[in-house]
Amino acid sequence: MNVTARIKRLEKLRSPEPYVPPIFFHSIVESSKNGPREVGAFAKIHLNGDTIILWRAEDEAQSDFEIRLMTVKTEGEALYK
Repeated sequence: MNVTARIKRLEKLRSPEPYVPPIFFHSIVESSKNGPREVGAFAKIHLNGDTIILWRAEDEAQSDFEIRLMTVKTEGEALYK
């Protein structure tokens, strides 16, 4: 048996990777005299079949919000293991 045939056979035996749903960021926008402006944002995280919605604080930067979401997601996944 050559190497490529062996690799193909081993890949068939491997279990598929579990689906990891993406994190969706949603911006809340309202109209104003100067055009639309963002008034808030939230994100949905899927952890083991549960959907968690986290809101961004008023004074929180988008990058800080993304870091907080990744921390929550990592800690949540560690709790279920």
